[in-house]
Amino acid sequence: CYGVIRFIMENGAKGVEVIISGKLRAQRAKAMKFKDGYLISTGEPKKHYIAEAVRHVCMRQGMLGIKVKIMLAHDPEGIMGPKMPLPDNVIIHEPKEDVPVMQPNAEDQAQGGYQGDQ
Repeated sequence: CYGVIRFIMENGAKGVEVIISGKLRAQRAKAMKFKDGYLISTGEPKKHYIAEAVRHVCMRQGMLGIKVKIMLAHDPEGIMGPKMPLPDNVIIHEPKEDVPVMQPNAEDQAQGGYQGDQ
């Protein structure tokens, strides 16, 4: 399973989860989860970013179930992943140039700032 996960992650996925369930080695059924990377599980972006597959394998002892979830990376062209960016994606811009604050003139301060008294 670790080889499969490494192969998926090297081919540009953001995250992957593999679940194998059934009679693995003993009579008692088990479920094993293998995860790597970032994987979203709820919301509207799940429909666009998560690719799922389920397969059933018939072994001598019984059935094995294999579930694979792959989170695709954002692709602006929409070829290798969804075009739509994640809604919680934050873009940090460079700060703007600060304009120096001008000091008020001496004659402006002498008037007191209120023009109605004159």
